[in-house]
Amino acid sequence: MWKRIDQYLREQALNIKREKELDMNRRGFIAASLGLLGVLFLSSFPFTARAYRAVKQRQTPAYRIAGLDELQIGDSKPFQYPHDNEPALLIRLSDNQYRSYHIKCTHLGCPVFWDRDSGKMKCPCHHGFFNVEDGSVLAGPPQRALPAVKLDFRSNGIYAVGLMPIEGHEGV
Repeated sequence: MWKRIDQYLREQALNIKREKELDMNRRGFIAASLGLLGVLFLSSFPFTARAYRAVKQRQTPAYRIAGLDELQIGDSKPFQYPHDNEPALLIRLSDNQYRSYHIKCTHLGCPVFWDRDSGKMKCPCHHGFFNVEDGSVLAGPPQRALPAVKLDFRSNGIYAVGLMPIEGHEGV
Protein backbone atom coordinates (compact mmCIF):
# COMPACT_ATOMS: atom_id res chain seq x y z
CA MET A 1 0.00 0.00 0.00
CA TRP A 2 2.81 2.45 0.86
CA LYS A 3 4.49 1.72 -2.45
CA ARG A 4 1.33 2.64 -4.35
CA ILE A 5 0.97 5.89 -2.38
CA ASP A 6 4.63 6.73 -3.01
CA GLN A 7 4.27 5.98 -6.71
CA TYR A 8 1.09 8.07 -6.90
CA LEU A 9 2.80 11.02 -5.15
CA ARG A 10 5.80 10.79 -7.47
CA GLU A 11 3.54 10.95 -10.51
CA GLN A 12 1.55 13.88 -9.15
CA ALA A 13 4.43 15.95 -7.68
CA LEU A 14 5.10 18.30 -10.61
CA ASN A 15 5.97 15.42 -12.86
CA ILE A 16 9.41 14.96 -11.27
CA LYS A 17 11.08 11.68 -12.06
CA ARG A 18 13.78 11.14 -9.49
CA GLU A 19 15.53 8.41 -11.41
CA LYS A 20 16.28 10.84 -14.27
CA GLU A 21 17.24 13.68 -11.95
CA LEU A 22 21.00 13.16 -12.37
CA ASP A 23 20.98 12.85 -16.15
CA MET A 24 22.17 16.42 -16.80
CA ASN A 25 25.53 16.25 -18.52
CA ARG A 26 28.14 18.96 -19.06
CA ARG A 27 26.50 20.29 -22.21
CA GLY A 28 23.16 20.60 -20.48
CA PHE A 29 24.74 22.38 -17.53
CA ILE A 30 26.61 24.84 -19.77
CA ALA A 31 23.47 25.50 -21.83
CA ALA A 32 21.42 26.16 -18.69
CA SER A 33 24.15 28.41 -17.25
CA LEU A 34 24.43 30.42 -20.47
CA GLY A 35 20.67 30.77 -20.61
CA LEU A 36 20.61 32.09 -17.05
CA LEU A 37 23.43 34.55 -17.81
CA GLY A 38 21.54 35.76 -20.88
CA VAL A 39 18.38 36.37 -18.87
CA LEU A 40 20.36 38.26 -16.20
CA PHE A 41 22.14 40.33 -18.87
CA LEU A 42 18.89 41.29 -20.60
CA SER A 43 17.21 42.13 -17.29
CA SER A 44 19.96 44.66 -16.50
CA PHE A 45 19.06 46.91 -19.47
CA PRO A 46 16.34 48.93 -17.66
CA PHE A 47 18.77 49.74 -14.83
CA THR A 48 21.52 50.70 -17.28
CA ALA A 49 19.14 52.98 -19.19
CA ARG A 50 18.02 54.65 -15.97
CA ALA A 51 21.61 55.28 -14.85
CA TYR A 52 22.52 56.66 -18.28
CA ARG A 53 19.53 59.01 -18.18
CA ALA A 54 20.55 60.24 -14.70
CA VAL A 55 24.11 60.96 -15.89
CA LYS A 56 22.78 62.79 -18.94
CA GLN A 57 20.53 64.96 -16.74
CA ARG A 58 23.50 65.80 -14.47
CA GLN A 59 25.38 67.42 -17.35
CA THR A 60 24.92 71.14 -17.04
CA PRO A 61 24.55 73.65 -19.86
CA ALA A 62 26.80 76.67 -20.29
CA TYR A 63 25.83 79.67 -18.16
CA ARG A 64 26.97 83.21 -18.96
CA ILE A 65 28.55 84.79 -15.88
CA ALA A 66 29.91 88.12 -17.10
CA GLY A 67 31.27 90.04 -20.05
CA LEU A 68 34.99 89.89 -20.81
CA ASP A 69 35.61 93.46 -19.58
CA GLU A 70 32.92 93.58 -16.90
CA LEU A 71 35.26 92.85 -13.96
CA GLN A 72 38.29 94.91 -12.97
CA ILE A 73 41.45 93.16 -11.73
CA GLY A 74 40.84 92.04 -8.14
CA ASP A 75 37.03 92.18 -8.44
CA SER A 76 34.66 89.28 -8.00
CA LYS A 77 31.12 88.50 -9.11
CA PRO A 78 28.71 86.07 -7.42
CA PHE A 79 26.48 83.81 -9.51
CA GLN A 80 24.45 80.61 -9.16
CA TYR A 81 25.75 77.46 -10.87
CA PRO A 82 24.71 74.78 -11.82
CA HIS A 83 21.42 75.30 -9.93
CA ASP A 84 19.75 78.24 -8.21
CA ASN A 85 20.79 76.98 -4.77
CA GLU A 86 24.49 76.55 -5.62
CA PRO A 87 26.33 79.84 -5.03
CA ALA A 88 29.58 80.40 -6.89
CA LEU A 89 32.05 83.23 -7.31
CA LEU A 90 34.05 84.46 -10.30
CA ILE A 91 37.32 86.25 -9.42
CA ARG A 92 39.54 88.19 -11.82
CA LEU A 93 43.18 87.89 -10.71
CA SER A 94 44.96 89.56 -13.63
CA ASP A 95 44.36 90.64 -17.24
CA ASN A 96 43.69 87.13 -18.48
CA GLN A 97 43.54 85.05 -15.30
CA TYR A 98 40.17 84.17 -13.75
CA ARG A 99 39.17 81.65 -11.08
CA SER A 100 35.73 80.41 -10.13
CA TYR A 101 34.64 78.27 -7.18
CA HIS A 102 31.55 77.13 -5.37
CA ILE A 103 31.48 79.28 -2.26
CA LYS A 104 29.92 76.91 0.25
CA CYS A 105 32.65 76.19 2.78
CA THR A 106 33.58 72.51 2.78
CA HIS A 107 33.49 72.53 6.60
CA LEU A 108 29.87 73.45 7.40
CA GLY A 109 28.59 75.20 4.27
CA CYS A 110 29.00 78.84 5.32
CA PRO A 111 29.42 81.29 2.44
CA VAL A 112 33.04 81.97 1.51
CA PHE A 113 33.98 85.42 0.21
CA TRP A 114 36.94 86.88 -1.69
CA ASP A 115 39.18 89.17 0.37
CA ARG A 116 40.97 91.33 -2.16
CA ASP A 117 43.41 92.80 0.40
CA SER A 118 44.78 89.46 1.63
CA GLY A 119 44.41 87.65 -1.71
CA LYS A 120 42.61 84.74 -0.01
CA MET A 121 39.12 83.38 0.13
CA LYS A 122 37.74 83.50 3.69
CA CYS A 123 35.04 81.68 5.58
CA PRO A 124 33.82 83.99 8.36
CA CYS A 125 32.05 81.28 10.38
CA HIS A 126 35.10 79.32 11.59
CA HIS A 127 38.00 81.34 10.15
CA GLY A 128 38.79 79.03 7.26
CA PHE A 129 41.07 80.28 4.48
CA PHE A 130 41.30 79.00 0.92
CA ASN A 131 43.92 79.57 -1.78
CA VAL A 132 42.46 81.51 -4.70
CA GLU A 133 44.77 79.79 -7.21
CA ASP A 134 43.44 76.24 -6.71
CA GLY A 135 40.81 76.41 -3.95
CA SER A 136 42.95 74.40 -1.53
CA VAL A 137 42.68 74.88 2.22
CA LEU A 138 45.26 77.24 3.72
CA ALA A 139 44.06 77.30 7.34
CA GLY A 140 41.11 76.52 9.57
CA PRO A 141 38.82 73.56 10.06
CA PRO A 142 37.91 72.76 6.40
CA GLN A 143 39.47 69.48 5.27
CA ARG A 144 38.70 69.71 1.53
CA ALA A 145 39.31 72.26 -1.20
CA LEU A 146 36.53 74.32 -2.72
CA PRO A 147 35.01 72.75 -5.86
CA ALA A 148 36.15 74.68 -8.94
CA VAL A 149 33.84 75.77 -11.73
CA LYS A 150 35.17 75.25 -15.28
CA LEU A 151 35.26 78.44 -17.28
CA ASP A 152 34.98 78.99 -21.03
CA PHE A 153 35.97 82.31 -22.58
CA ARG A 154 33.92 83.25 -25.62
CA SER A 155 33.68 86.40 -27.69
CA ASN A 156 30.55 87.54 -25.85
CA GLY A 157 31.59 86.72 -22.28
CA ILE A 158 32.76 84.27 -19.65
CA TYR A 159 30.74 81.08 -19.26
CA ALA A 160 30.53 78.42 -16.57
CA VAL A 161 30.56 75.08 -18.37
CA GLY A 162 30.99 72.43 -15.68
CA LEU A 163 32.46 71.43 -12.35
CA MET A 164 35.92 70.05 -11.69
CA PRO A 165 36.03 67.25 -9.11
CA ILE A 166 38.09 67.75 -5.98
CA GLU A 167 41.21 65.59 -6.12
CA GLY A 168 40.68 62.52 -3.96
CA HIS A 169 36.93 63.19 -3.71
CA GLU A 170 35.73 62.57 -7.27
CA GLY A 171 32.38 61.21 -6.12
CA VAL A 172 31.65 64.13 -3.83
